[in-house]
Amino acid sequence: MSMNEKRKVWLAVGAALVGSSTLQADELKVTAHEHHSMSIIAPFEGGGEGEGEGSGAVDLRINDSAYLAQLGLIRGHLYVGKKLYDQGHLAMAKTHMKHPEDELYTALVPAFQARNVAGFEAELTALANAVNDEQGDAAVNNAYDGLVAAITAAEQIPQKSVKSVLMSLSTMLLTAAAEYDIGVKQGTVVNVHEFQDAYGFTQMAKARINELTATQRAGNTAAIEEVNEILAKLPDLWPTITPTGEVEGDSGPLYGAAARIELATLN
Repeated sequence: MSMNEKRKVWLAVGAALVGSSTLQADELKVTAHEHHSMSIIAPFEGGGEGEGEGSGAVDLRINDSAYLAQLGLIRGHLYVGKKLYDQGHLAMAKTHMKHPEDELYTALVPAFQARNVAGFEAELTALANAVNDEQGDAAVNNAYDGLVAAITAAEQIPQKSVKSVLMSLSTMLLTAAAEYDIGVKQGTVVNVHEFQDAYGFTQMAKARINELTATQRAGNTAAIEEVNEILAKLPDLWPTITPTGEVEGDSGPLYGAAARIELATLN
């Protein structure tokens, strides 16, 4: 299925959700392979694997929504890693700390250059070292705060169109849904790392809409209010980020929210 065909199916799901509350969650799910194809987050054809892969990939150097989505995924990894660290789950936290050579960051380097913005290689390294070398809370907190500031500077949200920002939220939630599918099978957590990633991506999607400026909001009130409502109605699929055994959750609401946000944006 082509990227455009998948997009049409995805939008149809959102339309169905708007009109019906009885749509089965299984109807919303895509395979992990489809997820990677739908993650429009590679700098050019022939990108890396995983979250950075994309057949029919877009160019991060010129596509703002994909660029912001990629940065949002990095934020999500780091957010959940920091949360795990703060809760004392050091081994888990280490698995979420991104290095500059990680494919998610590597895919962004040409985009940084084309957009004339500084990357955050040094800040990524500082946080990874602080956590992996167990340098202590003060070092980790300082490194995390510095990295978040550097990512914010690279995003340049106030300079982006509201459409690009909202579309990035849709992509992040779609990725979160697919990660949740990988992490949870028939109510049982089978891959806690992907379960945690889905949490991080969702939290960062919720947070990003608050970064829109008053000027951006003034001309797009209806769409922003609709997206805020969609985000607010998302159920809590993560009673804990360190689960064992069964969880009561399903990726369907994430797929539906992603589709409805795109519909709101296009409308």
